[in-house]
Amino acid sequence: MRDLMQFPVWPFILILGYPVLALAVLEFARHLAVRAPFASGILRQVAYVLLPAGALWLILRAMAERPADDWAVRTAETAFALTGLYLLLRVVQAALMGLMFDEQMRAPKLLLDILRIALSLVCGSVVVSSIWKIDLGRLLAAMGVGSIVLAFALQQFLGNLLSGMGLLSAHKFSIGDWIIVEGKAAKVVEMDWHTVTLVTASGERVVVANSTLAKSNLTIAARASEHVSITVPLALGVDIPPEQVRDAVIEAGQAVPNLVEPGGVSCVVTGIGDGTIKYDVSLSVANPGILAGPRDEFLSRFWYVAQRRGLRLDPVPAPDTAARLHMLEEGGAFRRDPHTLPQLASASAFRRYRRGDLLLAAGTQATDAFFVVAGQLAVVAPTGEGEIRLELVAAGQLMVLQEMLAGGSSPVRVTADQDTDVLAIPAQALLDAMDRNRVVARDISAVAEARRQALLPLNRGLRIVA
Repeated sequence: MRDLMQFPVWPFILILGYPVLALAVLEFARHLAVRAPFASGILRQVAYVLLPAGALWLILRAMAERPADDWAVRTAETAFALTGLYLLLRVVQAALMGLMFDEQMRAPKLLLDILRIALSLVCGSVVVSSIWKIDLGRLLAAMGVGSIVLAFALQQFLGNLLSGMGLLSAHKFSIGDWIIVEGKAAKVVEMDWHTVTLVTASGERVVVANSTLAKSNLTIAARASEHVSITVPLALGVDIPPEQVRDAVIEAGQAVPNLVEPGGVSCVVTGIGDGTIKYDVSLSVANPGILAGPRDEFLSRFWYVAQRRGLRLDPVPAPDTAARLHMLEEGGAFRRDPHTLPQLASASAFRRYRRGDLLLAAGTQATDAFFVVAGQLAVVAPTGEGEIRLELVAAGQLMVLQEMLAGGSSPVRVTADQDTDVLAIPAQALLDAMDRNRVVARDISAVAEARRQALLPLNRGLRIVA
């Protein structure tokens, strides 16, 4: 019995306990992999590094009975102590981050990283000195002169490092924000302790040193979660109702690309006087680097919309009935009947379209025919495989469909193939002219029938080439 009590138990503890403990830690880490990835990573490092180092240290000291000053024992003890210190500091840092700081705050994490590294160096030096019997005083004195020389050599790098820490800790800007650099807006895409990487509106990547940004007056154009509004002033005559101006503004603004929806465009009255009503148009964009583009696009589109809606922007009046009659006579699409053409000219409306503007959508009611004064229209027919351009209606030609005369829905889409001026003639005015003049009725019916025949192959599932 006494011999049994004197039997060494360390070998059994190591042989049986270490594998069981390692497997238990790994299994627990596997269960935490999805819910707590950080804790799972710490446990895996415990199983793969800390436990083997501790087991090796115990084997050398307890089983092999090697002296404490043996190099193998010191190496195993150093590995165990430094690994345990490293994991402990990581756990403490994670706990502080969870209790004190938001996960999105980059500067506190940076400061904690620096603090953890500093503590690791200090505590690690103490551990190594204690295990290997190294005099830290002489080591620090030897490193003093070298540190001064190294500091001079790394002066610029350290300046950028400290500037980067200042920028991050002050939270002046973060990834996704737009800042003004050399008079241009650029988006922050990457940040580190040394540099900031920016992307301009044209897609050019620019790397700027932190010290450069820290020394300059920094302007933040927009935060990552914010939109930027462009204000475009307008002034129109007091004879134009504000609601008509608002409708025209909304129509032009909705066609401008890169606007933020909903509420991408708005219009408010800011003053009345000197024969004009002043408006402020607000365009909301998600990219502050393209402010000039939406402004130019809106003003260009608004001019065309104002022309079509009859809103006077300049002293030049819209074509009157006599001018519209002259356009119809010179175009050649109608016979010069002394009674029919004046009636069509009186009923028509002069409109201007920018290239790409939509005159008539497929499937919508076709209420007007279009006489092309200048430019040309593109007629596109939808098919099961996409769209086919049916024809181009040039200046002097009439765009009329059987569906227009019958009050039905348009089978085609009509757009301005280039900057185009048209006379929009109500379908009812055409029907009245056809009732009064058989020659006019024959000409208009022939044009409408020709387009109907051109659409028949598409209705039968055949493909035609425009």
